[in-house]
Amino acid sequence: MSKAGNRLGQWKDKLFGRKSHELLVFCFFLAVSFGFWILQALNETLVREVNVRLELENVPSDVVIIDSIPPALSVTLQNRGLALARHSFSTLFRPNRLKIDFTKYDTGKNDAEVYIATSEIQRMLGHIFVTSMKIQSIRPDTIRFTYNHGLSRKLPVKFAGNIKAHGQNYIQSILVEPDSVKVFAPAEVLDTMLAVYTEPFHLDGLHETGSYAVPLRHQKLLKYDPSVVNVKVGVGYYTEKTVKVPIIGLNFPAEKKLRTFPAWANITFRIESGRYNKITSEDFVLATTYEELLQETESSKLTLRLKNLPEGVSNVRISPREVDYLIEQAVPES
Repeated sequence: MSKAGNRLGQWKDKLFGRKSHELLVFCFFLAVSFGFWILQALNETLVREVNVRLELENVPSDVVIIDSIPPALSVTLQNRGLALARHSFSTLFRPNRLKIDFTKYDTGKNDAEVYIATSEIQRMLGHIFVTSMKIQSIRPDTIRFTYNHGLSRKLPVKFAGNIKAHGQNYIQSILVEPDSVKVFAPAEVLDTMLAVYTEPFHLDGLHETGSYAVPLRHQKLLKYDPSVVNVKVGVGYYTEKTVKVPIIGLNFPAEKKLRTFPAWANITFRIESGRYNKITSEDFVLATTYEELLQETESSKLTLRLKNLPEGVSNVRISPREVDYLIEQAVPES
């Protein structure tokens, strides 16, 4: 007998042998039992939660929806398992959707707040589900939306928050873009508003310039266009600068003149990088008065002091700190 015939005989023994027969019988009765269980389950009363999408239709072009309806309702249904299964299968091709006609709830006022009660929602859902479906619960149980007929104002945007830079940096600028937005609200609310504020925004330890999307502060009955602004934070760094400043005498008599050795001193200070070129030696006054020199009886050297310090300058160091000096008798001009 050929090898192919031997293999065929082996497969025949495995398929039609005693063990295979027992396995096939077991699978048959298992399938029958499962079928009876499915039939029994479909005949039982079951509870299932489904989602129903909400859509607001027929909204006029001059109407602005401030607080819109929720995106969907969660509805708990009770019915026979077979009916629930049919409904679930049908939603694969046509999802549950409830359309709310705006014109039925428009009061004609400039602004209004609409509430649709549970009983009204159940009545509208009756057009979606078959009459045998029992609605046990609806979440949320009330549909609410607010609107106005185009009442708006353009208001400036104010940044609300606290931004701090890293120790070696400083906050150079905080810019909000756009700097104003359109605000939709009831007339009595718009009349009291002077500006719009961002949500509280906090950053700490910044060491580089960045841009951040920040939403505007949410308030009831208000809608913004746009509702999110871009906050640009400019970060600079501190740097050191040294300038050469002459040493001068103040309030000296006409016949006397101060002479120091050296006649100049270096002033080193910390300054913001953006102001590096704006601060020069002319912004500093390194001087002593005649009265101060008369009081310097204990030392033969003059201790240098600044009489003027520009704004934003810190960590100031004078080199040299002390200098030799003498008071000369001025030669009168002929």
